[in-house]
Amino acid sequence: MEMRKLQPLRIPGGWTVNFNDFMDIDPSKISDEDDDKWLFYFSEDLLYISTEITRKRNEQTEIQTLGIDLGWYPEGDPNGSFKLQAILNDNWENPLLSFSSRNKDEIVKTLENWLFDKFMPPNRFIDEESFRKNHQQDKG
Repeated sequence: MEMRKLQPLRIPGGWTVNFNDFMDIDPSKISDEDDDKWLFYFSEDLLYISTEITRKRNEQTEIQTLGIDLGWYPEGDPNGSFKLQAILNDNWENPLLSFSSRNKDEIVKTLENWLFDKFMPPNRFIDEESFRKNHQQDKG
């Protein structure tokens, strides 16, 4: 029986791992298109991490929720790819950042870049308009 092995990730403090089924399996190394790994390890729900950001403004407390979602699209399709998205306040229709690749290592590198650069520290309130303007080139 093959042991399921999660992909190692560096996640800084302040983030919650809501679920993690991101396996340390390189899609380019799966030789048979009918291999069951496509069905079990390449789903739309691979990883979701989140953080809450709060600030006081004019005696009001404002809260933002920032989530980072990873999935494989189309689900179970050997011709698909990973899709990584940063979602602010559950606005799934308009992600802050989006990145797609078939390369698992590129996904890990991009995720860690977002965590340690784009959203560091994780408790900094995000001005959505400025963020989008400054990170337009990061969408993909």
